[in-house]
Amino acid sequence: MNSIWNKNLEAFRSRFPALFEMCKKEISAIKDEEGSAALISSLKWEVLTAKNGDISAREGGTALHSLYNPSREASNAVAQTAVAEKSSALFYGFGLGWQVIEFCKKYPDKKLVLLEPDLLHLLGAFLLLDWSEVFAHEKLILAVGCPQESVLSLIEDSSRVNVGNTGVNDTFFFDLPAFTNHAAEYFNDVRTIIKRNQRKNEINAATLKKFGKLWVRNSRKNIDQLTRCQGLAGFKNAGKEVPFLIVGAGPSLEGILPHLAELKKRMVIICVETALHTLLKNGIQPDFIMLMDPQFWAFRHIAGLSAPESVLITEVSAYPAVFRFPCKKIMLCKSQFPVGQYFEKKLSLDLGDLGTGGSVASAAWNFAYFCGAKKIFTAGLDLSFPSKQTHIKGSSAEQTFHTLARRTRTVENFTAATLFSANASPAENYLGERVTTDSRMKMFAWWFEARLANCPDTKTFTLCPQSMKIPGIEVCKLQDALALPEITGQKEAFLAAKMPEPASEHSLKAIKDTFPNSEFFENASFLRDYF
Repeated sequence: MNSIWNKNLEAFRSRFPALFEMCKKEISAIKDEEGSAALISSLKWEVLTAKNGDISAREGGTALHSLYNPSREASNAVAQTAVAEKSSALFYGFGLGWQVIEFCKKYPDKKLVLLEPDLLHLLGAFLLLDWSEVFAHEKLILAVGCPQESVLSLIEDSSRVNVGNTGVNDTFFFDLPAFTNHAAEYFNDVRTIIKRNQRKNEINAATLKKFGKLWVRNSRKNIDQLTRCQGLAGFKNAGKEVPFLIVGAGPSLEGILPHLAELKKRMVIICVETALHTLLKNGIQPDFIMLMDPQFWAFRHIAGLSAPESVLITEVSAYPAVFRFPCKKIMLCKSQFPVGQYFEKKLSLDLGDLGTGGSVASAAWNFAYFCGAKKIFTAGLDLSFPSKQTHIKGSSAEQTFHTLARRTRTVENFTAATLFSANASPAENYLGERVTTDSRMKMFAWWFEARLANCPDTKTFTLCPQSMKIPGIEVCKLQDALALPEITGQKEAFLAAKMPEPASEHSLKAIKDTFPNSEFFENASFLRDYF
């Protein structure tokens, strides 16, 4: 065998020993010149010498690299200004590796992800080019045979995506058709996942810009709540022994309502604020109520209600009246916005990070996962309009339609506006039937799809097969959920988990006194975008 192969193989073994062991069978088949020739042939590669003397190749008649000067072509590709501006790069395939090698030479400090579903294409490249520079790259991730849904976590480092240049927004994608033709379907799936996430980040950024002043105003009024409300840190991994049920306000909840009392004996119930009115009307007080939206209209969903047996989870940027809601107690999660984050950091508070996702349902799922849940059930999480309904009857949203309706603007007008205000489009439910959804709810569904793929240790089920189908969520028959054992003791132990104390008033006052009166909110550098 040639020295390049042996050199690459040794570097591969040294840098990725576990992956090398997994590939031993394929590597052992290339034990001599006959084996290497067979590999090149199976890849449909025609190995050529470019005019400048470099190695190049065609695959299925398509040139993988320049047939004149591959190294210069690669150098020009990685020298783009757009590449320099990003902190990481992902290659959709790599041909023989010319561009990858040049990237490693030029950007030794940038993160590098090499994506290739077919191990043989990687081994073929090892036969022809010296990959020493690549294996010496400190921030190299070699994603060979990686499932499509797991690629996102490699870019994001499993971290929460905030707004701004993070994760996919701070990654340059080398995407050349010649490198991906051999596995077009695989790479198309990955592109779709990446584009969805980029779109989600753009929406998060636009939302922050649109509601930034509101979040600042609310946080300014609520900042003293950091001394009154406990954080969620005590719940972290405390719920491993109990299943959770997330209750949304979708029309399909209608069939679950009569059984919620029994389900509450078997699960921890987390209710989104839009469904609270319906649950209380049916005599059910959830264990937790989630309210994350800072707008007045989110508060309207719980205004005038009371839930003395429920814990309300919110954040410091919520509409101020939320903190007067009569309930068992109000708890805070980590703020996703600058003012709250600033004070939480200064006060060394660990409130529990529920991340972002665009919807209160995603925050509810994150809370259950934060608690260590191994099984999460959903009901009323339709993300669509089953039977052309927008919400379950009796929900606060539906009641608002009736309150605002008049002779010339009926409830049906409000329903139609909701149905068609965000590019209505067809989707499929778990029964294989067609349902109507829209671009907003598709974005939430994509969030769940990506999140579930990154959390394979937790299984998620729906009790409502009429809901839009989300890959990663399985249907659980209602009778099977009702057959689960009662968990009264375990549930009480979980709800009684010891929580850290709120911040001291003295510490908060010391930070606020750093800036006279309101000057903090007007002069703090991280708030200037909002004034």
